[in-house]
Amino acid sequence: MLEPRDGSWTEEFKAYLLQGTLPEKEEDAEHVARQDIAYCIQDGELYRRRPNDVSLWCISKEQGCELLVDLHGGDCGHHSSSRTLMGKAFRSGLYWPTALNDATELVRSCETYQFHAKQIHKPAEALQTIPLSWPFAV
Repeated sequence: MLEPRDGSWTEEFKAYLLQGTLPEKEEDAEHVARQDIAYCIQDGELYRRRPNDVSLWCISKEQGCELLVDLHGGDCGHHSSSRTLMGKAFRSGLYWPTALNDATELVRSCETYQFHAKQIHKPAEALQTIPLSWPFAV
């Protein structure tokens, strides 16, 4: 089970939802104020609401990267693509905003994935022509 970590991107949203305080930088403050409707606090933890009413637990980027490494190359990992990794993480109920970028970076740095990616795993064979009379030989 993942333990919540302080000092991550979730602290800005928690502070705004609980106390109404915005970050000092104007750009960050505008981002938090615009995105606050998609987040909620449940049992002291930050969750992101999805359009289908599913709440995803918000975790830090470091926790997300650890999760992606486990999903990609762990005991049950099968070196899947970045979108597949991100989908698995979100289906397990976890969310962080840079998930796709982190997954793409992980897949690009994985030698095993690069070796097996988009290769035809079938031995080469000579082409065989089909005579025109065969389809009508019934």
